[in-house]
Amino acid sequence: MKNDVSGIRINGPRLLEDLEKVKEKTETPGKGVTRFSYGAMDREARAYLIESGESFGLSIETDPVGNMFFRFPEDQGKPVILAGSHIDTVQNGGWLDGIYGTLSVLEAMRRIREEALVCSKSIQLVIFAEEEGSNFGSTLTGSKFLTGRYGKNDLDSLKNQDGISLGEILIKEGYPPYNEDMMLDWRRIQGMLELHIEQGPVLAQQGIGIGIVERIYGMKVVEFTFVGVGNHAGASPMMGRQDALTAAATGILEVEACGIDLGQGQAVATVGKIQVLPNGSNVIPQQVTFTVEVRSPQEETIHGIMEEIQFRMEEICRRRNIHCHYREVAFSKPDFMNSKVVTLLEDTAKQLGESYLKMNSGAVHDACMLAPFVPTGMIFVPSIGGRSHVPQEDTRPEDLIRGADFLLAALLQLADCN
Repeated sequence: MKNDVSGIRINGPRLLEDLEKVKEKTETPGKGVTRFSYGAMDREARAYLIESGESFGLSIETDPVGNMFFRFPEDQGKPVILAGSHIDTVQNGGWLDGIYGTLSVLEAMRRIREEALVCSKSIQLVIFAEEEGSNFGSTLTGSKFLTGRYGKNDLDSLKNQDGISLGEILIKEGYPPYNEDMMLDWRRIQGMLELHIEQGPVLAQQGIGIGIVERIYGMKVVEFTFVGVGNHAGASPMMGRQDALTAAATGILEVEACGIDLGQGQAVATVGKIQVLPNGSNVIPQQVTFTVEVRSPQEETIHGIMEEIQFRMEEICRRRNIHCHYREVAFSKPDFMNSKVVTLLEDTAKQLGESYLKMNSGAVHDACMLAPFVPTGMIFVPSIGGRSHVPQEDTRPEDLIRGADFLLAALLQLADCN
């Protein structure tokens, strides 16, 4: 390896303190972390990060959809190594998902400044907006705009549960006007790293400190709407009902069956969000809308399972005299991490004496959107009990510090720092 990275460490207590402070920026104190993009807690978290970055001389820019970039101003014109994650959460989610990787990069940059290191490439923290899709229903929104997957028309088509478009929210929140030049300049970017908690049980079960991701599962999300006939629950005979909820319940069981029968242990199918109208105990449900999410390391498997699910949904609705509508909400292809970056991460683990495992990621991350454009790598640390997206999400402090140390070491290699 080009540099000896073993002697430089992050400030562990400072990182843990930062994580605890941002943990408090939640809409649901005591019930997990709820921090949706473009909301009040998102603004507070951004303000904290900006204040922290400016305290040691970083320059900060925010693009038209809320992606943020933290840079050393003296690095102007250098090739770029990106590193980062996100700060938004799901409803009642965990305290580490996304923000751990974000604050670890910020801490790494602070240590580079404190050690007065000189890097031939510019290490830049990127914070991706609306990664979870909790606000507008589409995951990886910020990175999709950065890579050209989304464009100006999507500002109007992406809407929250109140029917307000992303474009309207961005104007209200005072973000810069949209422009077609917001895509990243891939000629200048030479690498990308994302550090994350595993969100699964593998590393913890095997007692391994570092996960080096080789492939990220692809994902497809489809929203189904079943429309039946609402009526009085007591005065309507059981025979002949057009109950949208019982039809949807049958369909949801078919989603599970497809995931088991067709996934063959390499794919998952989930219904995680459902809305019932009118949602009264004494009214036969007239309309049910729910999401179906399929994930797999093979793109053809994703499409095949979803097509079978759509077929079974249509058959259920036909038998029950229910109308069925569906629309695709989001799709991301499976992506391999760059083999050279994976090798560099392996070498870093060996030099630091860390146990590691090369593995797949069932969860999607912004790294998978950048992987087709720039050499990309992803690092995992263990999750206690494999829990994530829930208030019980947690990782041991020593593992959080170990992962941040590992990230710093890898960045020093990628950016050729001395």
